[in-house]
Amino acid sequence: MDAATCIGCGACVAACPNASAALFTGAKIEHLGMLPQGQPERHERVLKMVAQMNAEKFGSCTNIGECTAACPKEIPLEVIAWTNRDFLKACWTDRPESDKAVAGAG
Repeated sequence: MDAATCIGCGACVAACPNASAALFTGAKIEHLGMLPQGQPERHERVLKMVAQMNAEKFGSCTNIGECTAACPKEIPLEVIAWTNRDFLKACWTDRPESDKAVAGAG
């Protein structure tokens, strides 16, 4: 539950050379995805959050790690992998919604 400590300060986004919000978004996805009450909308949540991140034109994560170095709550880089895993699962589980999320990336 390290991700639950995220305070949404934006230090990770500011420190990232790509202006990626992947650590912040990943922290929220992991935090909510670990709770039992977060399970029913888990796939829909990750698809919508990634689509919104794309719509807001945040950069892509290239795993440089500046985000975790700047994070005052020391959110680990692994939360980005959690997001990627959940996103891929959701894409296979909920095809129509995933097509919209991917379309927002371009």
